[in-house]
Amino acid sequence: MNAYKKYYLMRIGMTTLFGALLGVLFLIARPYAVEVFDVLLIAMGLMTVVLNLPSCLYSLFHLKRRGEWIHLLISAAAIAFGVLLMLIRRDDVLMVLGIFSITLPIVRALLVTEHKKRLKRELPLIFFGVLMVVISLMQVEETVFFICGIAALAISALYLLISLIALRIRLSALAELEQQDKETQQIQPK
Repeated sequence: MNAYKKYYLMRIGMTTLFGALLGVLFLIARPYAVEVFDVLLIAMGLMTVVLNLPSCLYSLFHLKRRGEWIHLLISAAAIAFGVLLMLIRRDDVLMVLGIFSITLPIVRALLVTEHKKRLKRELPLIFFGVLMVVISLMQVEETVFFICGIAALAISALYLLISLIALRIRLSALAELEQQDKETQQIQPK
């Protein structure tokens, strides 16, 4: 039982510590939010290019296969998008990504028969797109970092509280089961 308790306490502590450190990092990096967004976009662009380059080369070498040109076009478009992410200013990219994140779910919802059900599933992506457009128009990167830092700290504290309560309930249930096992062993004749 002690090993079980130590394991869960260590797990809860490490997760809470990671969340709190993430929140503090957001708050410390707040003055550098614009630069961090720029670096993240460059990293995303580079990762997009690197991940799609093998697929593009494979499709290029196997172009005679049926339908392989579609994979080649998709891979080439992804590579071009990655290069654009690295070269274009961050505000323009956020605006384009935001508009894309708003229009794509709406088009998806229009193409199916159950429009309302699909639109409900697409709402998080639409919300994310609106958020990107607002961030790019208002240039509130520092505010976003502040909100993310406070949210990470609050979520870490809430996680710690809920996890400790759940651990207490779990441990009391295990103690009760152990007590019942001891009682049944004492009652059974040997």
